[in-house]
Amino acid sequence: MAMNPMQKKARTSFLLGMFLTLILTGIVIVFLILQLGKIKKEQAAIVYKNVYVVSKDITSGGGVSESLTTKKVDSTVAPNNAITSENFGTYITDITTAKIGLEAGTILTTDMVNIEGKPDTADVRLQEYNMIILPTNLRTGDSVDIRLRLPSGEDYIVISKKYIEQSNSNTIWIKVREDEILTMSNAIVEAYIMEGSLLYATTYTDAGTQESTIPTYVVSSSIMNLMDADPNIAGTARNALAARYTDLARAQRNNTINSAINGFAGDAISNVQDKVAEEIQKQQSARQQYVDSLGTY
Repeated sequence: MAMNPMQKKARTSFLLGMFLTLILTGIVIVFLILQLGKIKKEQAAIVYKNVYVVSKDITSGGGVSESLTTKKVDSTVAPNNAITSENFGTYITDITTAKIGLEAGTILTTDMVNIEGKPDTADVRLQEYNMIILPTNLRTGDSVDIRLRLPSGEDYIVISKKYIEQSNSNTIWIKVREDEILTMSNAIVEAYIMEGSLLYATTYTDAGTQESTIPTYVVSSSIMNLMDADPNIAGTARNALAARYTDLARAQRNNTINSAINGFAGDAISNVQDKVAEEIQKQQSARQQYVDSLGTY
């Protein structure tokens, strides 16, 4: 059956439209293929870095190495001094504390952190203290000096810039060397002897950038002799103690600390016994609470 002119024109228009659609579709497909190839080439050309990223918010002076994760990023995006798994993978535990506050997701760089460059010495231990007067707003992650204030007002730094590994209302856990353990023990006993003395902690306001203070407390001669003979004390620590234990320091101790202790000689044993009993009671109570929290023992 012959088509009338109108039908023929409509058919021609339909075929022409289909043809144009196919051409356009082909052009789009070719364009997409070319673009996909270009993207693949660009991706292949990207050099990635496995950088360390902060996994949770860290305050200035807070511990870093336990709060990190790795993330693969474009090397052009990562800062030049980014800490990567390639340049710090083996030494990540050398990174100690943050110099500034860090938000979760921050790419870590070398100028954001303090890098110790050496592991804990063999004599470092995690020590628990429950007889120190703690700041009201002390938190785990803060850094503190432990100080001894005498009844007469003299104030000495016993140990400096200790990171609070853990804390509760009346107890802190800090890492201390053997010489620091003995120094703290000496200061604790002397604080117990002298009623009105205060063994207390002070918090660094910006621990990430503030240098540690220099201890000024001088131990008794018997403790110093013990330190000299203790094989567990590292040579560097012993040298530092010897430098502090000068003739002037000994004279200062005799004129202040020893004289203050002698003023309480009659009550010394009783004071120490009472305070040690109180310390033991606190520790036993805290231990029982911990055991109870576990549910089993």
